[in-house]
Amino acid sequence: MEIKTFIGRKLNYINGILRVHLELSKPLKEIKDLKFSYEYYNAPKNPLDFFAKRYIQYPLSCYHISKKTGDNTVFNISYQNLGDLGHFLDLKKTILTCADVYSLIEKKSIMYPWFLQKYWLSGLKRCNYFISISDFTKHEMISKYRISDEKIVVIKCAVNREIFKPIQENKFPTLKPLYPGFKKILYVGTEERRKNFITLLKAFYLVKKRYHNIKLIRIGAPRHSEMIRKLNLEDDVIYLTNIDNTRLVEIYNLCDLFVFPSVYEGFGLPGLEAIACKLPVLCSDTAIFREIYQNFPIYFPAMDYENLAQQILNTIDNESIKQEIVKNGLDVLKRYSWEKSAKLYYKLSKKVLDNL
Repeated sequence: MEIKTFIGRKLNYINGILRVHLELSKPLKEIKDLKFSYEYYNAPKNPLDFFAKRYIQYPLSCYHISKKTGDNTVFNISYQNLGDLGHFLDLKKTILTCADVYSLIEKKSIMYPWFLQKYWLSGLKRCNYFISISDFTKHEMISKYRISDEKIVVIKCAVNREIFKPIQENKFPTLKPLYPGFKKILYVGTEERRKNFITLLKAFYLVKKRYHNIKLIRIGAPRHSEMIRKLNLEDDVIYLTNIDNTRLVEIYNLCDLFVFPSVYEGFGLPGLEAIACKLPVLCSDTAIFREIYQNFPIYFPAMDYENLAQQILNTIDNESIKQEIVKNGLDVLKRYSWEKSAKLYYKLSKKVLDNL
């Protein structure tokens, strides 16, 4: 059996979507006669080239791949924004992985015009098999995509504990320093609206009034530079870009708190990565975080920056609270395994072929 995964544009880094599929494939590579391949298009040179590659050449390439492959190949559309490929693939052999419904239902921007969302969604809804990365996302797919419960299999994400783990204290002197002498709050994620980074910024502004020796570390490029300037936090909100996994693990280990303020997620993997590195987690009180993280983080009302500020102040120097968060978090983390998820993935792939 071969599993072909359609990942869209070729990237020079591993994003969250691709990481999920790569991690799922690792335990299965031990199975004899099981192959994996990835279908993509090369990075476009300009907007016109993007349109030609993404909406003409790539779908046609997928169509020809679908036509020439035999009955021993399963197709996996890697995420919902490639749902339009459902118009071009053999749907009897196709699984679509859905990370969340946000980009096809909720997100409104020039990059996500209504007609493209409708096109993606119409192709997506033609598929016969779906993977959802959480129970929350499955319920969203049923209620907002109107997809039948029987078509959806929940296969949850996990954390590679060989990569994301605590670093021994005696190795800390060999690490590249990260603002020594300061307490450090970490946020990993984009700054789009649903990530609710503004609430964290406002909370951090209040924290700085009472606790001066602290930095907010943000992995990624800035979008709220003007607000940071107005709050006079330019020297205290630190943006780090082009961070590979090795340095990311070091940063998790070098920080004091991880804050996850999102109001909407399909899963929320960074919180599990943080706790795997024994970094205490504070997060917004949402349905998805309650499902995935259960009782281990300290929760705060999603938009209440004053409450978040107080929780940070209560926790940042309280070692007993932080140790309790870590203890509970590591217990929760044991419930997630890429090996377990891979078995479900393999079972679904076999089902697809058995039903041809």
